[in-house]
Amino acid sequence: MSSATTKPPEAGQSVRAAWRETLRRMLARLHYALASDAFRLSFAVAVFLGALWLLRREVQTASPSAIQAAFRATPPWAIGAAVATTLLSYLCLAASEQLALGYLGRRLAAWRVILVTFVSYALSNGLGFSLATGAAARLRFYRAWGLGGSEIGAVTLLAGAAVTLSGAVAAGLALLAIHDLPPPLYGLAVILIAPAGLWIARLPKKGRLLPAIELATPSLTTRLGALGGGLLDWALSGLALFVLLPGASADQFAGFLAVFILGSVVSAASGVPGGVGVFEAVVLSLSHRFALPHETVAALILYRLIYAVGPLSLTALGLGAYQLGRLAQGRASAGLRSITRALAPPVVAGLAFWLGAGLLLASANLSVRLTPASSFLAAFPSSHLVSSILGVLLLLAAISLWRRLEAAYVLTLLLVVGGAAFELWKGLGLASAAPLLLLGVALAPCQFAFRRRSAAFHDVASAPWFAACGLAGASAFTLALTARQAGDHTRQPWWALLRGADAAGPVGVAAGLAALGLLVAAWRLLSPSRSRAAPSSPKDIARAKAIIAAAKAVSCDAFLALLGDKSFVFSPSGRSFVMHRPIGAHWIAMSDPVGPPDDRPAMIDAFVEAAADSQASPVFYALDQDSVPDLIDAGFLIHKIGESALVDLAAFSLQGKAREDLRHAVNHAQRTGLAFEILEPNDPLTPWTELKAVSDAWLAAHHGHELSFTLGCFDPAYLLNFPIAMLRGPDGVSAFANLVATPDGRRLSVDLMRHRPSAQHGVMDALFVSIILWGQARGFAEFDLGMAPLSGLESHSVAPLSRRVEAWVYRSAERVYGFQGLRAYKQKFGPHWRPVFLATSASVTPAVALAEVGLLTQKGLDAKSIR
Repeated sequence: MSSATTKPPEAGQSVRAAWRETLRRMLARLHYALASDAFRLSFAVAVFLGALWLLRREVQTASPSAIQAAFRATPPWAIGAAVATTLLSYLCLAASEQLALGYLGRRLAAWRVILVTFVSYALSNGLGFSLATGAAARLRFYRAWGLGGSEIGAVTLLAGAAVTLSGAVAAGLALLAIHDLPPPLYGLAVILIAPAGLWIARLPKKGRLLPAIELATPSLTTRLGALGGGLLDWALSGLALFVLLPGASADQFAGFLAVFILGSVVSAASGVPGGVGVFEAVVLSLSHRFALPHETVAALILYRLIYAVGPLSLTALGLGAYQLGRLAQGRASAGLRSITRALAPPVVAGLAFWLGAGLLLASANLSVRLTPASSFLAAFPSSHLVSSILGVLLLLAAISLWRRLEAAYVLTLLLVVGGAAFELWKGLGLASAAPLLLLGVALAPCQFAFRRRSAAFHDVASAPWFAACGLAGASAFTLALTARQAGDHTRQPWWALLRGADAAGPVGVAAGLAALGLLVAAWRLLSPSRSRAAPSSPKDIARAKAIIAAAKAVSCDAFLALLGDKSFVFSPSGRSFVMHRPIGAHWIAMSDPVGPPDDRPAMIDAFVEAAADSQASPVFYALDQDSVPDLIDAGFLIHKIGESALVDLAAFSLQGKAREDLRHAVNHAQRTGLAFEILEPNDPLTPWTELKAVSDAWLAAHHGHELSFTLGCFDPAYLLNFPIAMLRGPDGVSAFANLVATPDGRRLSVDLMRHRPSAQHGVMDALFVSIILWGQARGFAEFDLGMAPLSGLESHSVAPLSRRVEAWVYRSAERVYGFQGLRAYKQKFGPHWRPVFLATSASVTPAVALAEVGLLTQKGLDAKSIR
């Protein structure tokens, strides 16, 4: 009875497996949802709004006059101590970086490590977006100094892990040092400190951190040094803020450090740029026992100036000084120039952002009205009005500076020079004008980094340009006029006109419309001007042909550069090129960068920058796996889109049951009098008229037209570059194809393939076999049959949705395109399959990019077209 009612073990295992599969699916879907841009943006906005609400509640008792008094009461020694501890904190971060480099067996000069650490953390602390700022700066520096992409990733990961671990340990130790700590927090402290034990414990002799990096076990001294350096960094960072709090005693530092670390972690996890508002909200709400709210607000503002804006300003001045030195010497190394060009936009954009925010804050809180220098200047608008407008425009300019727009460069220079002059003329003194002058000095020599086209300079003859200029002028005049007519509001920023008794009247309405018009006009003039890629010229094609001939290893697709339907971007060294065509908002590059492998990273950077200059997103189509590591290092996402069929010519044979169809095709062709011929490039005996007739008949029979981009077309000027393989019989040419051979003599392929519609069945099989045997006799290693699109894609439950859709298309769309039939046809030749990839930036949807490739190619053909 029991055996009849007991569930078999197999059934129980299947239920558990089903539950595990369901849980895995749920976790995979949750992961993709949390990783989406929409979720990250929504989360950051929600956290920022919550921080603003918390800040508003905390500062209700802190009046502007009290905050100003706290500023003035801050002793100089406290500011000096904050600066000193900040510099020491950055030196501790550099020590962690040096230890990470030593962990990998790489040694760099101390000044180089200090430089890259200072710049990368200055960008991360000042702007946030650590992957797009600090990590990108680290990548630029280390790549110029000879480190590979995997090594740079390992250094970043190791240094970041050391800082993160030490932050947790520092928080735990700070909690334990607090007197009368609630019991639950003791448990939290122990949990935070526990990972340090694993860090110090004995590790395996070797470990693999990244695929290309095998690590030997670091010594105990190295591990203790990394942990100690991180702990000291956190302590010094917290001390830089703590010394700015008046009246805080030394025995309170442990509790404050715990609050500081919590605020840093929350602000970093929020996704808000620089953690602006989030860090302040956390610290302010938990610091009541250390200082009064207005004193904490003043200390937080000073801390931001010292710890975030200060290093960012030094970085900007350093970049400007380097560029001035380069101009004076007339030369500079390409690596350092590339670094300067990459770092200047985010650095000055960050300064513009902080300066704009500071001007808005000052215009809202300044209650002291300084007397103008002359009665003539007193007729100008109030300093509050000008400061607030200048602050808003700098915030808009910061966005465009980040995007490297040339109009943003000019506008920012005009704003900082005009604003500094206005501050001096109004009697506010050099202290008010100095930040504006600092930004101008840092920005002036870096014009070469801002060369992307903008509407303000390149859409001058358009109606929107005239409308934007007119709207900007009218808005500024109206805003100044309404401010002068608003009586008491002249002592307040312009947005004060939008509230109070006058808000519903003509003055408030005019001020609101003028402010909105000024913002719209500035945004329009600072928007990008989309440009087209330059068409290829005969000189470009000749240059590309020379690069192909000099390259030791290129794909057969590289010869599509000779087709003349693509534009080119050449590397700074001139040894490489990328061929591409623009479509919509994307630049689609056909195949891999062509040139020496050591020049590939510079070529990828040049293509990305050229696309960005035209406000386009770069895409690489039909990539070989050899290029994938360099594209990953450059920040691209890699998607498998199919597999390429490669026939091993050394092992190819017509013997055996599997080759029966191919033998039959060759024998039938020979019995019907078809002879295989090879005509060398530019052979005067090439029957172009007859080949053109075969091509036209083939196109007419398939209701098609010439394709482009991913395939060649019948153009004698193009075909003259290649040998022509033909099957010719008593009635003329039955089938032909042009042969593409790589310069190293390793790989052979065909591009254009045509046959007479009346030709015998299997004529293309016979042509391919003849070409394969011909290449085999001449020592070629592989014959490339081309790609089978969407072949070999995963369709399991945890695969990305786009990958599962593509796999479904491969299985279900046979009647439309013949994906499986194309792979089955190529499989007859016994190839091995090599993956083919698509590389996109994070903002590009792979399915959209593939659809655009299809549009560029114009029309696809199924496998039956080549039989």
